[in-house]
Amino acid sequence: MADTITGTQLVTTKQTLISQMVQKELAFKAKLAAYVTDVSAMSVPGADIIKFPKLTSFTVVNRSEGVAGERSALNSSTDSLLLDQNAYVSWGIDSMTVLQSNINAEVEYAKFAAAAQARYVDSAIITKIRAVAASFINVGSDVNVSYTNLLTLLEAVEVADGDISQCAWLVSPAQKNVLMNIAEIKNFYQYGQATIPSGAIGFILGVPVVVSNALASKELFLVEKSGIALGFQKGAAYDEQKDITLGVNGKRAVVDQLFGVAGMQLGLKSAGATKSPLVVGLND
Repeated sequence: MADTITGTQLVTTKQTLISQMVQKELAFKAKLAAYVTDVSAMSVPGADIIKFPKLTSFTVVNRSEGVAGERSALNSSTDSLLLDQNAYVSWGIDSMTVLQSNINAEVEYAKFAAAAQARYVDSAIITKIRAVAASFINVGSDVNVSYTNLLTLLEAVEVADGDISQCAWLVSPAQKNVLMNIAEIKNFYQYGQATIPSGAIGFILGVPVVVSNALASKELFLVEKSGIALGFQKGAAYDEQKDITLGVNGKRAVVDQLFGVAGMQLGLKSAGATKSPLVVGLND
C-alpha cells in the first residue's frame, strides 16, 4: 500500500492574498461606509444602475362602527444609484526596488493603494451628502458649530421621521476641535459620559462623531443611515503583471473597484425633488 502523505497546499495565489489584504485595509481606512446604507447585494452583474423602492406611509382613520372604511393609498416610487465610480490606481515596481528595498514593496505599495481607494470612497460619499442635504442651518455664511446648532440639526431629522439611533455626525478636524470646546460637551467628557466606538471619536447627544479630512474646515453634517446608499458591484481587487521595461522581475500592479453612491428618500417630507430630508448640514 502506498504511503499517504498529508499536509497543506497553498491553493491561493499571491494576487488573491494581496487582494484580501487590500480589502481589509480599505475596510479599516474607510470611515464613512459604516454610516450609510449598503445596497451592494442589489449590484448584480450586467446592471449599471440600482433602483430601490421608496414608499409613502398609510393614513390611519378612526372608522365609525357600521361604516365601511376607506382604502388608503400607498404610493410607490424609486430612488436610483448609478454604478459609475470606476475607481482605479496603478503603479510600477522597478526590479531594483524589489532587490534593494528592506520592506516588502509589493505589499506596502498595495496598502498605500488601498488607503487611497478608501479616501476615494469617503470623498464620493461626502460629495453626495453635500448634493442631497435637504437643509442647512447657515445659508450664505460659514460659522463654527454651537450646541444650539446640534439640537436644531437633530430636530430636523426627527421631524423627517428619522431614527436618531441610526445617525452620525460627520465633521471636519477643525469642527471637531470646536465641538470638544463647547462647554456642554466638555462637561460630558469631564465626567466620563463619552463612549469611544470603533471609527468614531465619541458620542455627542447619543450620536457618534466621525471625523473626515475630506470635509472642508467649516463643514458638519448629520446623516441618518437611510439617507445615503452605497453599492459595490466589485469590491477592491489587486492584480499585477510582468513589466520588463522596469527590468527583469519588474511589475505593474493595479487596485480597482466599481461602486456608486446615491441619496435616498429624495423628495419626501417637503424636501426638494433631489434632496433627502434625512441629511442636514451646518453651512451651505
